[in-house]
Amino acid sequence: MTDEELLSAALDAGAKDWEKVQEICSDRNRAVALARMLERNADEKVEAAASWAHALAELHPGLTVNLPPVRHS
Repeated sequence: MTDEELLSAALDAGAKDWEKVQEICSDRNRAVALARMLERNADEKVEAAASWAHALAELHPGLTVNLPPVRHS
């Protein structure tokens, strides 16, 4: 799975591939890559990005994802 496919699967509202994303992200380097992509691409799907940011932090203590603040309407 390419980085772009990994990002797409993580941000997919259906999350049918969430187990695959979690398996891939067990590798810290891939988790860091996803974290950085979430930082750059989370604007349109902030809730999904926030969920993955939390999951990545649990998988890899010390890994932080700096997402933009959630705007509530």
